[in-house]
Amino acid sequence: MNQKLRNILKELGLPNRFEVIRTLSCQPAGLSQIHSYITNMGFKMSMSGISRCMNTLVNLELVDRIDDGGYSITGLGLLIFDIISKLDKIFMYKDELVDAIEFMELVPAELKLGLTNLAKAEVENNIYIAIKRTIDEISRAKMWCKYVCRIMEYDIFRMLIRNYLRGVRDKMISTTDTLNDRIELFIQAVRSEGLSKEEIDIIKDRVEVRVLNLPFQLSIIDGRIAFFQILKPYKNSPAYISTDRDFINWANRMFDYFWEIAKPVRIPFEKALER
Repeated sequence: MNQKLRNILKELGLPNRFEVIRTLSCQPAGLSQIHSYITNMGFKMSMSGISRCMNTLVNLELVDRIDDGGYSITGLGLLIFDIISKLDKIFMYKDELVDAIEFMELVPAELKLGLTNLAKAEVENNIYIAIKRTIDEISRAKMWCKYVCRIMEYDIFRMLIRNYLRGVRDKMISTTDTLNDRIELFIQAVRSEGLSKEEIDIIKDRVEVRVLNLPFQLSIIDGRIAFFQILKPYKNSPAYISTDRDFINWANRMFDYFWEIAKPVRIPFEKALER
């Protein structure tokens, strides 16, 4: 680790330092204003202590002195503040993340920081209720859906086929261990609906499947609601469900990142015509 970064983290680990940075992230301030803000937040710090703190923060280039004798946060200071603030929020979910090593290994850093959006989601600990809610939302889809899922229910595939015929488009990331069953269920569903070749051609145009083994499940329906669950061996995990715009945007970026590196697969829907 860079020595300057070590020094920054050491300084911000001291009492009330982060609160000083938080104050300056809102607006420039003089020593007396900073002291007042810190006191109003319920923290104790003397004027001399604040003065010494500001000298150190200036030397670390987190803060600049300004012409009126006050201080303003620098670009570097704001970056450090934003990252630590996000980590502070993510730490609320430490019990969820402690044994999510496979997920953390795969997800890029910028998407990991997006885990702050979990705070904007409803937590559903009963995964069967979460699945039912997901299926209900999929049945009401009007435009498009994106999935990373392992759910393998015949009736769901029949519902998907009907969605495609009324104009819904899907992108689906399958795991390798569920791919063959997924293909077979698609074919069975098409066959059971008694579709014509023309209708099958419509379906082929409206669903794309790719393969990549991922340690989470994700569903986004029409860009209006998203479901997310980290998968862990030998342990049940809650589902996070949200209509919040930031949560949905994060879920979209997560899906799109892995969609680009997943391997395309052709589903031979025409087999449904074979007798």
